[in-house]
Amino acid sequence: MNTRLTDRFGIEHPVVLAPMDDVADARLASAVSAAGGLGLLGGGYADADWVRQQFDQVSAAVGCGFITWTLKGNEHVLEHALARGPAALFLSFGDPAPYAPRIRAAAVPLICQVHNIGQAARAIEVGADVIVAQGGEAGGHGEGLRSTFTLVPEVVDLVAGTAPRSWCWQPVG
Repeated sequence: MNTRLTDRFGIEHPVVLAPMDDVADARLASAVSAAGGLGLLGGGYADADWVRQQFDQVSAAVGCGFITWTLKGNEHVLEHALARGPAALFLSFGDPAPYAPRIRAAAVPLICQVHNIGQAARAIEVGADVIVAQGGEAGGHGEGLRSTFTLVPEVVDLVAGTAPRSWCWQPVG
């Protein structure tokens, strides 16, 4: 099946493993990638040792996700991930601007998860390749009270009107 997602990431199936902290480890991310999807390590609150260990254990091309505000003062964790040539970097829960230039300079696709239209505009501004629109009903995660049902169409319209090279997807699960 060919989609923008499969074409952009060189994957067989339009399936992306959410980079869930304490769940999406090397084994799971590798399995998703080996099965034709995009596996993402859940770097959440990870330190540099965890990032190194997980990338040492992967058996397929994977990316990594981080909770953005945990990177403040811990930028070396991002540098360790970038040094491994990840398939993508996924930033959630905060401003991606301090980290986007390093990710872009490394030619690594940047995926930003957003919870409101302001965050979507910021993700476009910093050059996100993909924007994931997640509503307030997503397992208690998220900063907004809007549902995914109403958020996604507004983010899609914003992306289409201002950043046609970027695109939006909605998490399911």
